[in-house]
Amino acid sequence: MKHELLTVEGIRAAEKQALAEGISLETLMGSAGRAVAKVIFKEFLLCPTLILCGPGKNGGDAKIVAQALKEKNWPIEVISLSHLSSFEEIQKSLNLAHLIVDGLFGIGLTRPLEGEALKLVELVNSSSKPVVAIDIPSGIEANSGASCGAAIQATCTVTFLRAKPGHFLLPGRLHTGKLFIDDIKVPESVIPPTSYFLNTPSLWTDSLKDPQPTDHKYSRGACIIMGNGSMPGALRLAALAARRVGAGLVRLTCKTEDYPIFASSVWGDIIMPLASAKDFLNLVKDDHFNALLWGAGAFPTESTRQQALLLLSLKKNCVLDGGALSSFEGKSLELTTHLHENVILTPHEGEFFRLFPHLAFLKSKAEKALKAAEEAGSIIVLKGYDTIIASPKGEIIINANAPATLATAGTGDVLAGLMTGLLAQGLLPFQAAAAAVWIQGEAANRRGLGLIAEDLLSEIPAVLQFLSVLKKQH
Repeated sequence: MKHELLTVEGIRAAEKQALAEGISLETLMGSAGRAVAKVIFKEFLLCPTLILCGPGKNGGDAKIVAQALKEKNWPIEVISLSHLSSFEEIQKSLNLAHLIVDGLFGIGLTRPLEGEALKLVELVNSSSKPVVAIDIPSGIEANSGASCGAAIQATCTVTFLRAKPGHFLLPGRLHTGKLFIDDIKVPESVIPPTSYFLNTPSLWTDSLKDPQPTDHKYSRGACIIMGNGSMPGALRLAALAARRVGAGLVRLTCKTEDYPIFASSVWGDIIMPLASAKDFLNLVKDDHFNALLWGAGAFPTESTRQQALLLLSLKKNCVLDGGALSSFEGKSLELTTHLHENVILTPHEGEFFRLFPHLAFLKSKAEKALKAAEEAGSIIVLKGYDTIIASPKGEIIINANAPATLATAGTGDVLAGLMTGLLAQGLLPFQAAAAAVWIQGEAANRRGLGLIAEDLLSEIPAVLQFLSVLKKQH
């Protein structure tokens, strides 16, 4: 699957360019319809098939599908949204069908479904029959993944040229089913540049570094993870993740009075108790350390906020997580004024709206993250099942390999540690953020059910080995 994603605007630009190059609309629709039919022949046995046609190009594609199935002697029935029979008759047709083709609405839909269209979608979903959606399940917005009140629950979706953001953003990701992408014989020259990408290793594997014979702990990359005694487990998870992902040296700092807590629970890390702000500043200024993490396991207090501002003033690679983010609730302007391009912010939805409450009105999660990144001038990692990595340059990466098992305490600390460890090894913040999110998702998939945050650490070496082999193959 290609990693570029096209928005509605991008698809329309591609269609316009294709028409300019002499490819007719009829040719495009014919290719699209036959691509859907090809998937049906591959995925399903011959069966009674109900084809739902909307009023636009999506409906035109569906009519091509009907013709292609008919030529192969499939028993079909076509229902047109513009000439609906009674819903009693439609229900009878749904009962008889073994497969449904959704050609009601395509990628241009932005308004809520209502009336007959809404009732038809609800009937299809209640039938529990397998559904093949054309381009995107009807009722899902292609750019945001939002549901227009109701949406087709597809078994599989056949889309064209490139996948759309809505195939991977919630709730669209849950409605799409198995995704097929067909180039419909359109030349690559018509595809416009895009700023939306699916998170795949091809975006960042070239930046990963394999250990070299001449390496030492500092050349492998050194970082500092700052903590206090409130949640030592969070710091341990972050520190172990940074080491597992390849950082040569992880130094964990704490207040002198908290040293016994960390000394008894953290193994393998160098723990440095700091007696004063001067000691702290001298350490973080040390050029050996090129990545910093603050906020994991910290409470959102005034001192947490002041320490974050101090770190930001150093202009070093820095991950702000957890309590460091929430400490700026109601003071987001103070944060954004001090942020810079070497910073990664890692909010979940709740933390995001504490920092950027004025962006709550935006429907698209990707757009929220992008606007926040532009305001902040730094990388935003808006976490969740459909984690977004956004850069202030307008680039969006959507992650789609994270399983639901990651919704457990401590996984955010592991993710922050992964990012810090990758920054220490020289990855740019945007690359480090995307790589860390993907690596954690893959580690979680390998572990499976019963996952707790600690389990991720033992899976990381196998993921790194896989990425090393993949890099050499390319």
